[in-house]
Amino acid sequence: VKWKGWSHIHSTWESEESLQQQKVKGLKKLENFKKKEDEIKQWLGKVTPEDVEYFNCQQELASELNKQYQIVERIIAHSRKPAPSNEPEYLCKWMGLPYSECSWEDEALIGKKFHNCIDS
Repeated sequence: VKWKGWSHIHSTWESEESLQQQKVKGLKKLENFKKKEDEIKQWLGKVTPEDVEYFNCQQELASELNKQYQIVERIIAHSRKPAPSNEPEYLCKWMGLPYSECSWEDEALIGKKFHNCIDS
């Protein structure tokens, strides 16, 4: 699940049951996704091996793009949270995404994997 208002780094795997229990919005999107997956499975059973290979390549490219969206390209700005925590946070530009998708992230999260971006 890519959560609205959160960067891709906060995406999580959720069961359908947990989404229903949390009464999240967007369950219609889940139903549409499941229908599309069923249609793809049916389609894959009818097409040539070349079509299957092309489809799999496209899926792999899409997967690589999603992984890229979790990499900090650069730090745009920094700030401190209000007292009492006063912890640093960073405005992150995510690789492959436009500046409109920048998000503020805690230093604890960004500092672990992307300390080089903080330094630069």
